[in-house]
Parts: sequence; C-alpha cells; structure tokens
Amino acid sequence: MELLAIILGLAACLSVTADMLNTLVATNTNTGRFWLTSILYRRTWRILRVITNLLPDDHPDAEDERHRGHNHRERLLGFFAPVSVILLLSAWVVQQVVGFGLIWWGMGGVDGADSLFESIYFSGVVYFTLGFGEIVPAASVPRIGALLEAFSGVLTTALVIGYLPALYSAFSERERKLMTLDDGSEERITPVSLLLSRSPNAEVDEVITFFEGWEEWVASVIETHTTFSMLRMFRSKHPGQHWITAAGLIADAALQCQIIVGLENRAPYWTLRRIITLFNELTDGVDLSEYRARLDENYDIDSDAENNELFVSLHRQLTDHGFEVLPLQEARVETLQLRRLYDAQMEYLIDVMQAPRGFWGHKIGLPISTRASSLSTVS
Repeated sequence: MELLAIILGLAACLSVTADMLNTLVATNTNTGRFWLTSILYRRTWRILRVITNLLPDDHPDAEDERHRGHNHRERLLGFFAPVSVILLLSAWVVQQVVGFGLIWWGMGGVDGADSLFESIYFSGVVYFTLGFGEIVPAASVPRIGALLEAFSGVLTTALVIGYLPALYSAFSERERKLMTLDDGSEERITPVSLLLSRSPNAEVDEVITFFEGWEEWVASVIETHTTFSMLRMFRSKHPGQHWITAAGLIADAALQCQIIVGLENRAPYWTLRRIITLFNELTDGVDLSEYRARLDENYDIDSDAENNELFVSLHRQLTDHGFEVLPLQEARVETLQLRRLYDAQMEYLIDVMQAPRGFWGHKIGLPISTRASSLSTVS
C-alpha cells in the first residue's frame, strides 16, 4: 500500500508539473488529452454550453439579434474564462499538494503525520511555506523532499504572477483593435458595408491600408491564442461582438477584395492567408466532415452566377460604388473556391465557442453632427 501511494503521488506531481510547464512556459499547443488543463476546459465548457443553450432569450421582441439572450447567456459565457483560469490554478495546486501528501504517507519519516489526512495537511503546510512546526520531517529524505515541495510552491506562484499580466495584456490588445471594426452604423456589419465605408471613393489604396493593419492583428492573435489557449474563451464585453466572428468578417471582406481589380494578391490576400492559418491552427485534429458536407450542399461552382441573387447583389454593390470588378461568373468561381478553404473551420469555431452570428456595430448613441450650427459655444 505504501509503495502504491508513493507511485501515485509521484505520478500526480510529475503530470501536473509537466502540464503546468507546458501551459505556462513551453507554450506548446499540443496538450495531453488526459492532462488536467485539457480535462478541465473540455469538460467544463461542454457543461456550460448545455446550460446556456437551455436559457431563454431575454429580449424576444428586440429589433436586432445583438441583445437577445445577452443578459444571462453572454454574461455566463463571459464569466467562464476568468473563472476557469482560477479553477485551473487551484486544480494544479490541489493536485500537487495531494500528490506530495501521498508520497509523505507512503514514505513515512514525518513526526506527527500518522494518517493520510495528516500527511496531506503537512504537504499543504510545506507547499505554502506556512511552517507551523507541529508536524516535522524527522529523516533526511523527507527533509529534502520538503524543500523540493516548498520550491514547487514558490515556482508555481512565480509562474502565475508572470502569466496573468501577459494573458490579460494580450486580451486587451485583441479587444482594442476590435473597437475599430466599424462601418459607421449600429447594425450588423457585412463584408460589403465594411469595404464601402473604408473606401468611400472606391480607392484601392485605402482598402490596402485597412487590411495591412488587420493582417498585423491576425498575426498577433495566431501567436497569443496558440501560446495562451485560455484566451480563446475570453469574450468581448460588448453585445454582438466576438473575436471569431470578427475574424470571419475580415476574412469575407478580404475574400471579396479578390474580385476587385487592383486588390487581388495584395494586402487583403495576405490577410486572408493569415486568417486561414489561424482557423486551421484552432481546428487542428477536429473532424469537420459534418460542416463540410452541410456547406457543400449550397455550393455549385458550375452553376450560372446570374441565378444567385445574393452574389448578384454583392457584385452590383461593388460595381455601383465605383470598383472595377471581375466578370460575374469568374468572380463567383473565384469567391467560392477561396471560401472553401476556411468556411467549415469558421462554422465549427462559431458553434463550439457559442459566438454570435455576425459582428454588430458599436452603439455610440446619437449620430455625430459635423455642422457648425449644431455646435454650442460657451462664452
């Protein structure tokens, strides 16, 4: 029994240390399926999704989807990420304390620790460096082990202190850029409305400048959200906005740029490539066959583009705005072929993260008037 306790204790301590170092230091995207981090996030998120799906909409008569279910569903989903970080850190500490407690109980040589509970209590005292002194290691091996456990506690504290500021800094940087994703309205932003608002005179240079900034944002998200996987679960505090749907919106806008003469294979193209890389990273190892089959039902590249009302409307809006656009059928084929590179991944991420369908404009109150007569002067 003592040998088994020592083996179990060592396994618990070594596995949680490997998991912790992999998450906080090595920043490896490949997390063991049976490691604590993977189990905690996978299980708790599934439970939360079931609960939120049962919640009723708070505003069934709302004119837009932005506020429907927001008061309860979005708050609960937004509550998950910060709480999960605390739960994960607590779980790491508990597993280490219990693991060392099993080792002390199986090894013996600790005066005053005659039971498993007392051994775990002694482990907690050493781990948190409390040093009450009523239970002390009497032999050389337990004394050395106590030093190692105290070091583990200090190391965990140091890693957490360095981890949390980096985590929240990356989150703040991501959300700050999302606040600039605006088409001037308070409605759902479409790829077309975004393009037209950012290039009021149909100048391709303005579109290029816009996408150059978003390519940097996507590259930053790839780096931070694969390094700090918890960031994926952090949600915007603004209703109807989510970083996944924002990436999808930018991807669709960049996709439409590929049918505009003068924009193909320039900044929008490189932004689209980065987003495809991001979606592939986040869905690595996921079975997307169900999403692929469902989406392919609506794809018929060989069909006549003139029979697709949505695409005809898109093509007309870009043309009427002043852009020079590829011929209708050629533009539709180009668009469908490129969108198949990321659409299944995007749909999966929207579903699994309970992200809103579409990215909604910022509620800024009354429209800002630029007329001098509307300004009041204080004398």
